[in-house]
Parts: sequence; C-alpha cells; structure tokens
Amino acid sequence: MNLKLVEFESESLKDNPLKDPYKRKVAVIEPENPQGKPLIIYLSGFLSSSLSMLNYDPFSEDMKTRLERMKAEGKSNGVVMVLPDTFTKMGGNQYLNSSAVGKYEDYVMEVVKTLSETYKTDKIGIMGKSSGGYGSVMIGMKHKEIRAIADHSGDAYFEYIYIPEFPVAIERLGRFSSWREWFTTFWNRETKKRRDELTTLMILAMSAFYSPRGEDVELPFSLETGEIVEDVWKRWVEKDPVRALKNYVTALREKEVVYIDVGKRDEYNIQYGSRIIHSILSKSGVDHVYEEFDGGHHDTSFRYDYSIAILEKYLNDGEKQ
Repeated sequence: MNLKLVEFESESLKDNPLKDPYKRKVAVIEPENPQGKPLIIYLSGFLSSSLSMLNYDPFSEDMKTRLERMKAEGKSNGVVMVLPDTFTKMGGNQYLNSSAVGKYEDYVMEVVKTLSETYKTDKIGIMGKSSGGYGSVMIGMKHKEIRAIADHSGDAYFEYIYIPEFPVAIERLGRFSSWREWFTTFWNRETKKRRDELTTLMILAMSAFYSPRGEDVELPFSLETGEIVEDVWKRWVEKDPVRALKNYVTALREKEVVYIDVGKRDEYNIQYGSRIIHSILSKSGVDHVYEEFDGGHHDTSFRYDYSIAILEKYLNDGEKQ
C-alpha cells in the first residue's frame, strides 16, 4: 500500500465563519494499480479527524495496516481509502453545510469529484463512525455519485442521544454571558479534555450544525430554566436521519449497498435510532445490511473489516447497474 498526504484547497471552505483552514490535508492510501478501483471516503467521529486513522495504536490497527492485512488475508483486492481532515473549532463535524461553521457537505463532495477523476473510477463509497456514520448517511443519500454507504453507530433518533446531555451544557453555558464567551474561554484553557467541557462543546457544535442562524447559533434550550425551545428543537429533528431519510427512499433503493451496524450496548443509545432506520428501510423496500454486535460505542474499529469488504464487493459487482 502507498500512502500519500496531499494538500487540498477547498473553494467551499474559503471564508468559513470560524476561520478554520480551507487548505486541508487529505491522506490517500492506494493499493497497487489504483486506477478504477473502488474509492472509499472515511469520515471520522466527533472530537477527531480522519487523519487520526493513520496513528499507531498498540491495541488496534491504523488504517494502512488494516488494509494491508485485509489484502494479505484475501478479504480485499484493494480499495483507494481517502481520509480527509474535517476538524473544526467546534470540536468536530456533522458534515452538513452550516452558515455558522462552513460548507462541509460541499467540501466532502469536492474531494469526491477530484479523486474520482484522479483515479478514473465511479465506484464511490462513503463510510464513517458516530458523527462520521451520520455524515455518511446524510451525504450518501443525497448524492447519486456515492453508490455505497456504510454507517457505524451513526447519530440517529436525537431524543435519546442529545437530550440526556443537555443539562450539562445548560449548567456550563449558563455561567457565561453568551455561548461565544464560553467558547473563547474553552479554547484558551490549558487543559480541554474535562468531560463536562467536551459535552458542552459537543452540544454547542450540534447547535451550530442543526440550528445555525447566520453565523450565530440558536440553542435548543433556555439557559435560564432549561426548558426545550420547541421551534429550535424542531430544526434539530428535521436533520435526524430517522426523519430525513424518508425523503430519500427512492435514492437509497438505487445504491449498490447500504450497510449499518451498531453495538447492542451503545452508551449514547444509538442502537434505538439504528433499529428505527433498519425498520424504515425494510418497510420501504431498500435492500440493506443491518447488524447489531456485542459491544458499545467505543473500541469498535474491528467492524471496519466487515464494512470495507462489503463496500468493495458491491461496488465491484455493480449489481444494480
């Protein structure tokens, strides 16, 4: 396998409101003779970047080692794996276009267009974990160019994921005159990994992606009383896959494969949203692969063996062409 690290200049991210870089590192792991091979975009979870998949991990595998092992074991004939950096000052990404964060759906599709032309392939898949799984579904179902989707524990059924975390954010943000004051204080801290601080950052980030108002952010709750603000919460729910995918059933039927898996003991209750998605897809006649495995939300990268192999198989077979 050959690893390339290139700088990608994004038109979509120029002048983004957070002044995050618009020149982004994109790692590409190539097999031998990469032209025409399946191209898979990997989207990272929150508080991370896809580039972290290159890091040494004594308890698991980096992505390059995984792909080399899969090739040696006969589980893969070779895919072009793309790891774009999508980290933002909000602590991560939900891969939507947001006036408060930037046009990250457009950025991902810029990368897809450029690299599909570079490798002369229309066999394009997208995969990710957690926020990356969410992004894979939300982007994948909207764009015909993406022919296969793999969602590992992607955010779904927001009532169970986010509302339990609201009180932490309400308490932290309520100490400040505005979310911007808290945000500036957070980034000026010498240590930034306290759980309550990261939870607050996560809820603020979701607000920036789900309920932006220009470059400002509308919170889904009152900082004074904790009451949920129904019109803002409605905007969040509209971006919940269990609601949104109903508008893309026809497009999903055209995909080569939709793969979804989740741990039975997911700490963020994502197994319930995943089950709802599975039910909707089944009732709508969308062919898909759904698996629940014995595990939680973390330490699940071993599941990538399954999704990569499935995406590669279906993209090469082109059964729905």
